[in-house]
Amino acid sequence: MKQMTSETAARQPRHEAPRQSRPDASMSLLADVAAHALDEGYYEAARRRGISPPGAAQRPAIGRFSATIAAVVLAAAGVLFATSWVTTRQNAAAAARDRAALLRSIESQSAVVDALRSRANDLRAEIASARDAALSTSTQGAALRAELDRLSLLTGATPVAGPGAEVTLADAPRTGDERTDALGTVYDRDLQAVVNALFASGAEAIAVGGQRLTATTAIRQAGSAILVDYRAIAAPYRIDAVGPPDLAARFLATQTAALYQTWQQVYGLRFTVTARSRLTLPAAGTIVIHYAQVLSRPGGS
Repeated sequence: MKQMTSETAARQPRHEAPRQSRPDASMSLLADVAAHALDEGYYEAARRRGISPPGAAQRPAIGRFSATIAAVVLAAAGVLFATSWVTTRQNAAAAARDRAALLRSIESQSAVVDALRSRANDLRAEIASARDAALSTSTQGAALRAELDRLSLLTGATPVAGPGAEVTLADAPRTGDERTDALGTVYDRDLQAVVNALFASGAEAIAVGGQRLTATTAIRQAGSAILVDYRAIAAPYRIDAVGPPDLAARFLATQTAALYQTWQQVYGLRFTVTARSRLTLPAAGTIVIHYAQVLSRPGGS
């Protein structure tokens, strides 16, 4: 192998370290054009003759200016990111405070609503007592009282007590699989199906989640919550039905009960039916009268 002399080594191409790009290379095209306005060969020839080419004195100044611009841009970006991070933290804290305040307000207003409902039930009981006393003074009044009692039971205007059945529905344990969990979730249509089957089995009065059902009561889904008469109820969902003593057995003989027993085995949906010797259902929260007629007195007066 030919021995490499010092002259030969000096002519070999050297593996120079990659030149670092200027920080403002991607931000200032005009600065780059100004810095390289003349060909590099012209600068080299001028250097050999000891002549400073035009613009050479400005190149360091342009470089310093570009670096200053880059530093200012980076500093501004840093301030922007820091401000955005602080604002996000502040917004998250404010949202948490607002949520906590909203929950406290909901709890407070729910307590007020419960107190008003209790007061309304007391007043309703006083009115019923006064009405019964007034109607019991005549034969016609007694007949009207019996008819009112029957209609009050059907419309949910008065509390009711008696034997019946208790049905409980609850979601299956969560598995983490979205499709499986959806199949094991209780929806509004499940409560509707059970209520309809109980009425078909002979139930005379039903309450879902403590809310008495009437002819105009709606059971609806609102997101993940189930509303009964526009009031959210919590799981497990309990359905109390007053009716004949064998109401639970009648309900278990329906296709609806058989279907939910199957879903209990397949999807883990929790479904229980219990016979009760005595259940007490509250009166409906709000009774709206859509039609009324004044009865004529005996003799047409």
